[in-house]
Amino acid sequence: MNIARILAGWAIALTATAGAQAPARVALLIGNAQYADAPLRNPLNDVREVAASLKSLGFAVTTHENLKLGEMRESLRKFVLTTRTADVRLVYFAGHGLQMRGRSYLLPVDAKINNETHVLERTADATELVEQLSAIERGANVVIIDACRTHPMFTSGTRKMWAAKPGLSKVTASGTVVAFSTRPGQTALDGDGAISVYTRHLTRGLRQAPALPVEEFFKRVRAGVVAETNNKQVPWESSDLNGELCFRPGANGQCVREP
Repeated sequence: MNIARILAGWAIALTATAGAQAPARVALLIGNAQYADAPLRNPLNDVREVAASLKSLGFAVTTHENLKLGEMRESLRKFVLTTRTADVRLVYFAGHGLQMRGRSYLLPVDAKINNETHVLERTADATELVEQLSAIERGANVVIIDACRTHPMFTSGTRKMWAAKPGLSKVTASGTVVAFSTRPGQTALDGDGAISVYTRHLTRGLRQAPALPVEEFFKRVRAGVVAETNNKQVPWESSDLNGELCFRPGANGQCVREP
């Protein structure tokens, strides 16, 4: 066996992998619904609807459903590591989430949380995800989290997590847009329709107004959700982009502002 030839082959493979270019616009979508103690109605329909909308805009989309802890953490880790050359990176999550000590956490479907240590050990840290994405020097990031349903752990009366609270906490980072389906610290219902109220207005915007600057785009989404829920659910977003971003630029390659 020619060891030198084998090692040379490995070197070529590694070089090719390191130099591979990610698609210009990539998206990772996760929908978690089959929680043993708190199943949700809409996340799977939500993630499929968002996937279809983003694919129509030219995004390379990876979709996962009902991820367990190891699968969820690995999918997020892989996305951060393999999309460093992309122009736009988008992450969308629908499912259960919570906040603790100023950080936001997303729950895999196998999460069993009885104390604060479990929050750190058995969830995916959304704040860490945003921090990792914002550390990438190239491109822009969009993180959309529809995870403000109230988990039964907060109403059981036996909770031993005094620092953990329903809803999510504010997340901001350079070069990144973070959008929540409702205000930090607030909760939203799963919804009675085929998809959540927030995702319905999000995907409607992706179909009808993809050329708007992202700040105006999410403002329109927020207005739609507020009107439909009579102010009971008010989406929130934070934008700290270094330039202008829209989901599909206009004919001249720029975003189109409303008159």
